[in-house]
This record gives sequence, structure tokens and C-alpha cells, in this order.
Amino acid sequence: MVSKPNYLIIGSTGRNTGKTEFACRLIEKYSKTYPVVGVKVVSIDPDEGNCPRGGKGCGVCTSLKGNFEIFEEKEIDPTKDTSRMLLAGAEKVYFLKVDKHRLKEGLEALMSILPTEAMVLLESNSIRKVIEPGLFLVIKNLKDKRVKDSCAEVIEYADKIIEFDNMSWNFSPSDVHIKNNTWITCENATAIVLAGGKSSRMGEDKSMLSINGIPLIQHIINQLEGHFSEVIIGANDVDRYAFLGKRVIPDIEQGKGPLMGIYSCLRASNTDLNFITACDIPEMNIRMIKRMLNLSVAYDIVMPCKGDAKHEPLFAVYQKSIIPMAEKILHTNKRRIVELMDLARVKLVEFDGNGWYQNLNLMEEYIFYVNKEKERKCYRELLE
Repeated sequence: MVSKPNYLIIGSTGRNTGKTEFACRLIEKYSKTYPVVGVKVVSIDPDEGNCPRGGKGCGVCTSLKGNFEIFEEKEIDPTKDTSRMLLAGAEKVYFLKVDKHRLKEGLEALMSILPTEAMVLLESNSIRKVIEPGLFLVIKNLKDKRVKDSCAEVIEYADKIIEFDNMSWNFSPSDVHIKNNTWITCENATAIVLAGGKSSRMGEDKSMLSINGIPLIQHIINQLEGHFSEVIIGANDVDRYAFLGKRVIPDIEQGKGPLMGIYSCLRASNTDLNFITACDIPEMNIRMIKRMLNLSVAYDIVMPCKGDAKHEPLFAVYQKSIIPMAEKILHTNKRRIVELMDLARVKLVEFDGNGWYQNLNLMEEYIFYVNKEKERKCYRELLE
């Protein structure tokens, strides 16, 4: 599967979800700053022999010649989705008709004519099977509970499921941003970086270890910035972290461990939904974090785990609903985060951290990570 962070795919569970309007709002917003290309994809099953929507249809599906066809839209007709993208300010707009069994072939042909530096918006469900975009948004009409087959096949990969009530969406196009040529969403959630540990095994303050010339805590915040409505730091030494320009929240009562840090920061947070990380995890897997945020609707805590034995409470999502539970535990002089799991609604998410997940607890772990990062940087420069 090809990775294209500058591509944004907008899919839908059915008709009348406003997905073209959503795409046009994004084009209007960013086409003044970036080259933006719009693409509408129609995936066709030749074996069906008729319109997948039912009835006689418009003739598009039955007229496919070969495995795929690509057309550039040049006509200004406000009744056509592709024309609406042009009117919204897209530099170019294409229409891809493709045999559903030849998606990869059609995508490769499409990519060969798209400008490599452009920010690309694709209307499609099926194309998500052959490409990993910066963002995959799925819009569903609240008044239609059905999910069409093309969406059912890929909806589990959605970075955000947006609800539409025939008037408006519950997630605004204004909350979609571009960061480092990558499409991202800004969540109504707070990212909390805990930096109150003693770093006794490292021998020096882990949060200030240098990563590519900046402190580790700054390296972490830079990755989280833009994805959250707020980023705050949990630490007792407020002055030490003033250079970051973020709110620094000290423990309400010092010496009671990370549970007190979580409790104190949740009380200070401006949002119900919060992602909490330790300051010794250098790589923020944003896609996994967003997945945990999406799962949090029915839970107090969403936490990664490896089997039954290994949980990651300091790379997890917490709702403010756990505040009274944490308070109860702390008032009985207990301080283990795992105590929360007996009181809260917890969703455990299996994850494979190979290749990205690492705690920097020891100096040799830090040195190994820095050397690996240098190797990755040299490889990226070689490709450029």
C-alpha cells in the first residue's frame, strides 16, 4: 500500500452526506496558499452490469472502456461535482473511472499525472484499499443507517467519522489543517505531556535530552501541535518549562507519582477528552492516537496493550470522568494507575509498537535511538 500524506480521502456511508461540499470548503480554504488538486473516483464492478445505485443510472459505470479511464474536468457546470471543485479554486480536477479489481493500476496511472507537490483531495471509499493517505474522513447521514458495501470495506481505517444531519456536519472543515505537507485534523481534545518523573535510571532529566538539536519534550510537543486544541505539560518545576510557551500544571500534592500528575492535569484541562503521554516516548504515532480518540466515545480510558501483561497507561486516552475515581484512589494513599482500571470503563487496544514505540529510560537506550534517528535522517536526505 502506497503512503501519501499529502492526499486526503473523503468517503461516505451513502448518498446525501455533503461530501462534495466538504471537499469544496477545504479547496476554498487552502487553494490560495497551496496547489490543490481534486479527484472524484468511481469504482465499478463490471460483473454487476448495471448502476450500483439501482435503476438505469447515468451510464457512467456501463461505459467504462478497459480497466480504468481518467478525464480532466474543464467544464464549468455547477451541477457536476468535479466542476464544483474547479469553481472552489482547485488547480486541476480529475475524474477516475476504475474497475474495482484494478484499483492499484488506476491509482498508479492517476499519480503519474498529479503534481507531486500538490495537496490532493479524493472523493472515494474504495481507493482507501490501495493508498494510506494523510487523512481518511468518512461522512455518514444520520437519517440513513445503511452503509454501502464500498464504505463497509474500509470504514475501520477512517481517521474521523463525521455525522451529517442534512444541514451541517458535527466536525467542521475548518478543523482540517495542513502541517508539513500533510493533512491533519485538530481534535477538540487536550494533549498532556507528563514531565514530573525523577529520571533516576537515566541519570539526568530525560525531558531535556537532545533530539535533533532540541529538547526531547519539545520534539514530542512539535509532533502533537496542530492535532489538539491545546497542549499542556504536567510538571512541578514550572519555570523549567516556561520556554515552551505552554501551560505547566504542577501536582496538586507532590510525591504521589504519575496518577497524581494525571489527576492534576485532567482537572486543569479545558476539554473532556485528553491524550496523556510520558515525556520519554520520542515517537508519537498520531494515527494510533487518533484511533484511540475515536474509540473513546463509550469509555473512560482507552489504553494500548501487548497481550494481557503489558499495558501502556502513559500513552493513553483519558476522559475527565475518571477524576472522581482518581481522587478516591489518591485519598486512600494508593497511587498506582492500574487501580483506575477496576473502577473505569476501559477499552484495551492491541498494538504492535515495532519500529516506533520506545521508552528512553536508560542512557544506552537514548544513544541507540539517537543513532537510529541519524540513520533515518541520512536515508531521507539521500532520497531527496
